[in-house]
Amino acid sequence: MSQVNAHDIIPVFFGVWVALGILSLFFFLNKDAALKRKVWPSFSIATGILFLGFVWALGAASPIFVIAVVLITVLNLRAMKFCNACGKTIIIQNPLSPPQYCSKCGAKLKQ
Repeated sequence: MSQVNAHDIIPVFFGVWVALGILSLFFFLNKDAALKRKVWPSFSIATGILFLGFVWALGAASPIFVIAVVLITVLNLRAMKFCNACGKTIIIQNPLSPPQYCSKCGAKLKQ
């Protein structure tokens, strides 16, 4: 199988990443915490798979790269909380000390 020309795939890569950025607004604009909890794992995993696909298409994939993307995806999955009371998306800055209460409304966060 032949390697994809970088000049062909890089514009697609950036276009997909812009689209993902726009789609990620869902997590900050939507107030339905239950829906966001349902969608977030699929979105995060799909983003990791897309990134690995681009890297593989460019011929740069290696086992250590796959491990790194899997680790980053797991960390991303754990780094988001959604407040049941107000729907705010909370990005956890310190995984060793995650917030217990919503920074917007003060409600206790679901663990």
